[in-house]
Amino acid sequence: MPHMPRRDLTAGEIGILKIIQHGYGPQNTVDEVFFTNADEAAIFVKAPDGTKPMMANLSNLAAWRSDGTIKNDEELKRDWLRL
Repeated sequence: MPHMPRRDLTAGEIGILKIIQHGYGPQNTVDEVFFTNADEAAIFVKAPDGTKPMMANLSNLAAWRSDGTIKNDEELKRDWLRL
């Protein structure tokens, strides 16, 4: 498997990851984050039972939360993270 480049997460991406950790558990670590060819941070979210209910693009969610596309954290959790 080719090594994908890594970079530090932005503050917004870290914020989304923290919401995922709070809702789905601490097993969703920064080490689980991968980067797309477009340098977007993403994670296959792991539920406590080991299932992977979704992939979350941290970069997009952070941008949409910042620009108001996603109005608040409640909308983010309900509509985008299914929490």
